[in-house]
Amino acid sequence: MLPATIIGLIILGIEFITGIIANGLIIIVNCTEWIRSRKLTCCDMILTSLGISRFFIQWTMFVHNIFALSPVMNGECAIQRNLYIFSMYLNTLSLWFATWLSVFYCVKIANFSQPLFLWLKQRISGLVPQLLMSSLLVSLVTCLFSVNVIGRKYIGNSTNNLSGNTRVECSHNVNSSSGLVILYMLGYSFPFFIFVVSAVLLIISLWRHTKRMEKNTSISRDTITEAHVSVIKGLIAFIFFYISYFVATVLFLLQIFAHTSLYFTWFCVVVVAAYPSGHSVILILGNPKLKRVAVRALNYAKCWLRDEAS
Repeated sequence: MLPATIIGLIILGIEFITGIIANGLIIIVNCTEWIRSRKLTCCDMILTSLGISRFFIQWTMFVHNIFALSPVMNGECAIQRNLYIFSMYLNTLSLWFATWLSVFYCVKIANFSQPLFLWLKQRISGLVPQLLMSSLLVSLVTCLFSVNVIGRKYIGNSTNNLSGNTRVECSHNVNSSSGLVILYMLGYSFPFFIFVVSAVLLIISLWRHTKRMEKNTSISRDTITEAHVSVIKGLIAFIFFYISYFVATVLFLLQIFAHTSLYFTWFCVVVVAAYPSGHSVILILGNPKLKRVAVRALNYAKCWLRDEAS
């Protein structure tokens, strides 16, 4: 096994464990609250949907890598194709959920006087369930276009095993039809564009609010301003993960450098896998309720390990 593959698998393993724990925590905490109170806030509803989609993304990518790397399972091209399609659907769905989370934060926190923005501020809570449901359908349509763009091909490679059997490997190529590629790119670019616009508007609004607070008393600067600065830092990390994920996903799915650099391919895979893990950790750290549960779980794990070691 090549060094690039070994390093890539180690990093993917760390990202997989982190993502499963982080997204599992988001799902368990919010579902427990929903069972107890029979209701969820709009923000928790989006966070739960995002956590569920990313939880299944992690497992789908894990199973797909097992099939791709296993000499026995690599020939199961039909199963790999279905896993690939399902992974693409979950990726698109996760992009839309993250986009609606950014839009929700922007509408609730930002302060603009435009009529459309004021209309959204009054109705965003009622629109959240509809936006989440529409994301399921839009992601399905996008995935169908992606299936047409990316097709499977079967390559027979001779192996030097004792039985002399021929092992069948699966790979994928890109349909160069310009119309399909444009539709495919629009499916990923549209939520990305909405996310960037909403995130930039929120940062501008928070920056203006911070400047206004700095001109007031020192108490406001020490409390409210610091809180808003922490929100801006979280959004900057959010944007970094989102942009890196979007660019790496496009490069990986289009296989632009697949035949020239194995290291670049693994780099794209690692960046794509880092987004659902890293961003979920950021969401937990920025949410007081989730952060409190996470700290409690870490303290319990430390106590358990200390008891096991003694």
